[in-house]
Amino acid sequence: MLPFVSVIIPAYNEEKYIRKCLEEWVNQDYPKDRYEILVYDGMSTDKTAEIIREFEKRYPGLVHYKANPKRRQVYAFNMGLRDAKGELFIIFGAHAYPDRDFLRKSVETFLEVKKREPKLAGVGGKIIKLYENWLARVVALIYSSPLSGASTFWYEEKPHFARTVAFALYDRKIAEEIGGFDEDMLTGNDFEFNLRINKRGYKLFFNPEIKSHYFARSTWRGFLRQTFNYGAVKGMAIRKGYFSLPWLFPMGFLGFELALPFFRPLLWLFFGYWVILVGESIRLALKSRNVSSLVLSPIMFVFHNLISLGFIAGLLFGKRAFR
Repeated sequence: MLPFVSVIIPAYNEEKYIRKCLEEWVNQDYPKDRYEILVYDGMSTDKTAEIIREFEKRYPGLVHYKANPKRRQVYAFNMGLRDAKGELFIIFGAHAYPDRDFLRKSVETFLEVKKREPKLAGVGGKIIKLYENWLARVVALIYSSPLSGASTFWYEEKPHFARTVAFALYDRKIAEEIGGFDEDMLTGNDFEFNLRINKRGYKLFFNPEIKSHYFARSTWRGFLRQTFNYGAVKGMAIRKGYFSLPWLFPMGFLGFELALPFFRPLLWLFFGYWVILVGESIRLALKSRNVSSLVLSPIMFVFHNLISLGFIAGLLFGKRAFR
């Protein structure tokens, strides 16, 4: 018999996206009696709750509306762990939607890899970025570049064991064993969760055939906030005892910029940095056949600076950096 899976979806003011998300989830090519969809509404002020309840009425026993009075998604994840009936669970975003074979391929991949790797804790797949305007298109391109420092699930094309995965299917027993999700991580909680899985000796696997679609941030405010938090998460991770040498790049980048007025030879390095940015813009423009890529350089520069500032804030102020 196929394993029972609990799908956990936090949502807050997602009326524009939640309907598409749920439409794809209720139409998965996986037996309806072998999964459940738990949607945690963070006390939305738009029509999000109304849409979720509509699906709950149309699909009784499959879709379940849940209130999340603490609003943040990390609380929804832990509530989901407590409420879930499944031996496996998925955490998913309301700002995205899965392919209709997403659940089946996630389960098949998990069961197949588990045979040869008993320490397997979860599997994740490829995220295909969607854009609604010019800015969202550029943001999507940024995350498709290795210069963004983004995780491999944004651009990798080959199956592999990975340090982090997104929208992943996890073994519930292992999740409970390691203590669930860290509620200090008001954002980036899935990232820290994956790091803790690795730290405990468990493995994660990436399969690009497991596909979901994510709407890239389409406003400057959303993009700037997300980028700052992206850096703050790495700073918080260091406070929590995790470490990766590339995470120190933001601190070095800020130090480099501050030193520029005092050490003129560094200007050549700064010039070289911009040559790399322009070269990457041209590469992505040719690869994507998208002229918008040619303006990527200054936006990537802003991206690097915001990540750096976020990293320092996360390192100094912990979870207060997210507020």
